[in-house]
Amino acid sequence: MVIQQLEYRGLNLHDVIGSVEIAIDADLNTIHIYDTDHIVEPEYDFLTKNFKLSEGFWKMANVIKEKQLFLSNDEKNLDVWIESFNWFFYSSGPSVKIYKLGEMVVFKNDYINIEKLLYEKYFSRLTGESLNGK
Repeated sequence: MVIQQLEYRGLNLHDVIGSVEIAIDADLNTIHIYDTDHIVEPEYDFLTKNFKLSEGFWKMANVIKEKQLFLSNDEKNLDVWIESFNWFFYSSGPSVKIYKLGEMVVFKNDYINIEKLLYEKYFSRLTGESLNGK
């Protein structure tokens, strides 16, 4: 398994520039995102009572798609291109959010099975932070 890593810089909700770490596993069509600065973190939708992809995420996804970074890019439609990957969000809070086939699923860190193809580097950082109270 070859993981390509990169950094994306964007604005958070307070218009402060921050960084997002991205790890791409092209073989598994999986993209791991480590974001504790709320740049691309999924937003909670109170109407549907579920998380949805944020505006920052759509901007980042478009950049990744256009750069054709390590991923197949035969699709012209951004929505369809996004759906062709599994997106793992290691964000603020004690959970990992997984966006797959148009659905967001939230796993609490205490109850997540490491066999879910998590990126160990990001997961250990996230759990280390939550254990230390950061």
